[in-house]
Amino acid sequence: MLSTPLFVGFPGFTSKLWLAHDERNRYRGVYEWDGQRRAGLYARSLWRVLALVSVPDSIRYIVVPGLHRDDMIANSPPTGQAEPDDTAWWRTAVST
Repeated sequence: MLSTPLFVGFPGFTSKLWLAHDERNRYRGVYEWDGQRRAGLYARSLWRVLALVSVPDSIRYIVVPGLHRDDMIANSPPTGQAEPDDTAWWRTAVST
């Protein structure tokens, strides 16, 4: 709850979905923004703050233009059936 003002105050913020950590103790947030440029600006700004308190090289983001949050989740593979490599780290998985 303390971090809520970090993203809610940015122009173009639409919504955020908090995701539980996985078996590798990673957690994610799926954000929606009013435009690709605003999403990228937020991600780069937050990166600087998170870098102060995170394990080096552990912060990543991807901006996927035109994809609604609900569509991303609806098209997620079931847990354990996600891509075995690390190229799709940003995709969510649905618990079965």
